[in-house]
Amino acid sequence: MMFITTLFMFGQVLMARPQLALAHSAETSAHVSTPAATISGHVVTDAETPLPGVVVTVQGTPHVTSTNATGDFLLPLTDTKSVLVFKCQGYRDQTVAVSATQPLTVKMYALSRAATPGSSAASGAETGGKSEVLTYSEVPPTFPGGDAAYRKFVSQNAHYPETALAKGLSGTVFVSFVVDEEGRITDAQVVRGCGNGFDEEALRVIRLMPWWNPGRVAGDAVRVSKTMAVPFVFRERP
Repeated sequence: MMFITTLFMFGQVLMARPQLALAHSAETSAHVSTPAATISGHVVTDAETPLPGVVVTVQGTPHVTSTNATGDFLLPLTDTKSVLVFKCQGYRDQTVAVSATQPLTVKMYALSRAATPGSSAASGAETGGKSEVLTYSEVPPTFPGGDAAYRKFVSQNAHYPETALAKGLSGTVFVSFVVDEEGRITDAQVVRGCGNGFDEEALRVIRLMPWWNPGRVAGDAVRVSKTMAVPFVFRERP
């Protein structure tokens, strides 16, 4: 007999269906090689402000995470000398060779410098008739009703893909989207997928979400990008 746990998480926080057991990160990597070490780091913009929501992967491995609200991350390494890849909507990708013994600080450069906090975009100015998308806001956008309401929404709407279910597969999909000034969810796209129906289901659930409370800078509603990690964990009873 089998049962399935579908998990969603913001940043590095896992949120699961209340009636199902929360899967630890170690479980999701049970079928990969044992980490040799871990690397900690901090990601900032070219204005030296913390950059949340950056997707960080270890090149050539399934290890992936994202930066938290203060721009920090922690990631397992299967080799003490690895290459990390940093991706964030609105910023140029970065590839960095690292040593697990040394904490890392990475600076991300905006594709449009006007999109950084404190710029004209943060003050409500618009470029080409459409406001810039920020990666940070003083008041972050939130799901209506808070985390409890979000978990309820996930438990009622997430479905395990049939293809993955038949094969007994697990996977994690990273999805980026924009919360606009009205709180609408726009521009949802898979940043890092794993196929087998996971990508499509993650996008479907993100696009089903109700309007959020928008992010704000100096009291004004702004467009803010978010990145959500959507893990699907297949579990079978012994």
